[in-house]
Order: sequence, then C-alpha cells, then structure tokens
Amino acid sequence: MNRTAFFFFSFIIIFGCKKNPGILVPAPTITAISPSSGVAGALVTITGKNFSTTALDNTVRFNGTSATVKSASATTLVVTAPSGGSTGLISVSTAGGNASGPIFTYQATPIPTITSITPDSGSAGTIVTISGSNFKTTVAGNTVKFNGVAASVQTATATALTVLAPGGSSSGAITVTTSDGAATGPVFTYTSDVYVVGKGTGGWGYWKNGSFTAMPSNCVEAWSIYVDGSDVYIAGADMNTGGPAYWKNGATIDLPMTAGHNGGRAHSVFVNGTDVYVAGWDFVNGANALPRCWKNGVPITVSLSSGNISAGQPVVSGVIYKVIVSGTDVYLAGSQAPFSGNQVATYWKNGTPSPLTDGTAVSEAYGIFVSGSDVYVAANDGTTSKYWKNGVASVLNTPGNFSAYPTGIYVSGTDVYVSGYYRDVAKYWKNGTMVDLTATASNPIANEAATGITGLGSDIYICGNDNSAGYGYWKNGTFTTLSGASILNGIFVK
Repeated sequence: MNRTAFFFFSFIIIFGCKKNPGILVPAPTITAISPSSGVAGALVTITGKNFSTTALDNTVRFNGTSATVKSASATTLVVTAPSGGSTGLISVSTAGGNASGPIFTYQATPIPTITSITPDSGSAGTIVTISGSNFKTTVAGNTVKFNGVAASVQTATATALTVLAPGGSSSGAITVTTSDGAATGPVFTYTSDVYVVGKGTGGWGYWKNGSFTAMPSNCVEAWSIYVDGSDVYIAGADMNTGGPAYWKNGATIDLPMTAGHNGGRAHSVFVNGTDVYVAGWDFVNGANALPRCWKNGVPITVSLSSGNISAGQPVVSGVIYKVIVSGTDVYLAGSQAPFSGNQVATYWKNGTPSPLTDGTAVSEAYGIFVSGSDVYVAANDGTTSKYWKNGVASVLNTPGNFSAYPTGIYVSGTDVYVSGYYRDVAKYWKNGTMVDLTATASNPIANEAATGITGLGSDIYICGNDNSAGYGYWKNGTFTTLSGASILNGIFVK
C-alpha cells in the first residue's frame, strides 16, 4: 500500500466513525400579534416561526406574566391574555431560544352601559327591558336597582336585561352593576294603582283609580282589599251564610266556622306567594266570638290567652282585625275578652297571643306591621292610645284630654305612621305627633275618620272622609274624592 492510500484509509477510520453531535433547534421568531390590544382573557394569535407544535413546550409571557397557550403550530400560537398582565412586550420561549415580539396593550374591562329602558313608567311588578352593552349573560351576574331598591332580573344577555319593577321603590334612576362596574340609566317613573274598598251607590265594592267595581249581591260587608298581580281579593261577610267569606275577582269563597257557630266576619286578607290568608272571627248568634284565621280556606290555630287578663276573669272570646305575613310568620292583631270585662289589645304570632294592655279600659288592636325583625301594633288604650314596637309603647299625642282612635299602622324606614281620628276628625300620627288631614274643627259631631293606611316607597296613602270634600283618600296629604262613596274601610296601593 502506498503512503497516500494509507493516509486516506486512516482518515476514514478516524473521522468517518465519529458520532453525530445532534440536530440544532432553531430559535423562534415573532412577526406579528393579533389583536394588539384587548382585555384580560382575550384570545391573541402570535404569528412567527420555529414555535413548538406542542402547546406546553411554548412559554409565552405578556410583559413578564405567563399566559396559557390554547393551541400551537410551527408558525402560530393562540394564547389567552393573562389576568394581572400589563401593557408590554410579548415573548415566546422554546427549547431553541427566546423571541420578543410586538407590544400588547391592555384595555380596561368594559363596564356596562344603559342606552334605554322600556317602558319608562309603570307600577310595581311591571316588566322592564333595559337595553345597553356589556351586561353579564347570567341573571345572577347583574344587580339592577330602581332608585336604590333591588329588582328581580328575569333574563340576561350582553345587550338586554328584563327585570320586574320592585315594590317599595319610588321614581328614580335605574342602575346596573356587574363585576366590571356600574352604569346609571334613565329614570323609571312609578305610576301607582290605588284600590279602596267600601260601599258606594252601587253597593259594596272597590274603587281602582276612582273607577268603581261592585261586588256580588251576597257581599254584605267589605272590610279589606289585597291585590296580587291582576287578582283582587276582598274580605267581608256572605249574606247567604251570615258568616265570614272572601272574594277573588268576584267569586265567593265561604270560610268554615267553628262547630256550632252560625255567623262571623272576615276582616282582613293578605296574599303571600300562592297562599291566601284571611282573618276575622265567628260567633254564636252574635255573641261568644272566637278569633279565626284561615290559610287557603283552611283554619289555622289561633289560641286565646290562658289565665285571667281582664277583671280577674279568664279569656273566653276574641276577634281579629288584621293579618299580615312576613316570611313564614303569620301576625294577627285584635283583642281578647272575658265573659264580662274589657277587651284587651292583643297581637298573635303564629297563633300565640301576646296581650298588650291589662283590661283596665277597653282596648283593641286595629293595625299591625312588620319591618325586618320589628313588630309594630296600633291600639286604642282608654284615654291614651298608643303604638307598640316590639312590646314597647309610644303615645299617640293629642292636644287635649280626648283619646286618639287609631285604625291602622304603616312603617317607612324609621318613620311610624298611624291613621285614625281625634274628636271625630280625620288625623294621622307620624312618630307619635298628630297631623291634620282636614280643616274641620274638632267637635263631637264632625263624623270624620281616617280608616286605613298604606304606602308605596316614600308615598303615604290614607283612606277616609273629609266633611268638606266627601269620601276618598289622601296621598301625601292631598285628597282625592271617590264618586258615590259612603263607607271606606281599607286601601291598597301597587
């Protein structure tokens, strides 16, 4: 072998058998991002080359904050703009190296906006459509208020909400609040429907905004009214049975009486959800009345106090003038009495009586109201009538030695309103201070009375009569006459 051949053969042995040190991975590059701005959570497409085709092998950062890679190819990455990120360069790191790309600009999360409401007026329970943008698409994600009072959201899209105008509110701006911010919209104007129950030239019935609807001829007394949606409930007495009854949209529902009793009155009605509560009394031949309450036509237990509460005698009778329901609790107001002796003003919670007076003078509770956990009761009490808050009495002040006669009670915020009369002149009391409703001079033959009270938002409604204007109702002190009215017993506003 010549020398040249030997050298070539040796080169092959030495260098031809050396192992391949490996393939070099090229570094990534970024050529563009789209979009170049957006909110946290926005999807951003990064275009370039030499990305890993495995999503987890690409580390992407927005100004230093790690982002989640949703999909990957050699030339495209789709990532989510991370929460907590800030405006700055986007970077991509792979096994081949690092690349910095264009700046991604963070935008503020879009807050909701309100462009219109339809309708812009109505009563409580009206369905209102709120149009705008950036609403949450879940009902729970949107908080809607009418002049500060929370409303029930029925449906939700990014551009429209439907809500129920809440009861207890008043005219004012609508607001929508989401986790991204709040928007204030147009004013919603509450238009009240005023219902008053009593007797007119057409018999017993009720007025809705001044228009009279007569009850069937078997209704011989109508004491209370409650309106639920389009359903009108009236409590009173049925001429055919002589006993307690109520009417739903004019249809009679007679209420069962205590065994052996042959008469009575339904004096109050209250609707809670799908349940109808009616309260009053039944009796034997006009005597020995027993307090009664019915739920959906079925009697519920109403007990008399045990022991002697008036004139040292045991209680044997009672009546109920008012029923209200708060949550699952049923509250009643009325009185109890021995066979001979004075009535004792009493309220009941779930059928258990709580006497408020001691029987020294005739006393009956005509009104009851529950606000939160506080129970308010109004009652005449001899020569010093009062209202009680959680059993603590406050006097209804009068300018002389004559007694106030309360007929109902309503609470708005921290203010307590009591309707009634003083020396046969219609009055009301606000936090115990007497307020004139009419210009009638106090005298024993005036024959005026404020017979019922309710409220809606900051508005106070009282029914009764004014000697100079007739029978009707006051809204915040302004009187509206109801044509043909001769007796008014109760008022309801929605």
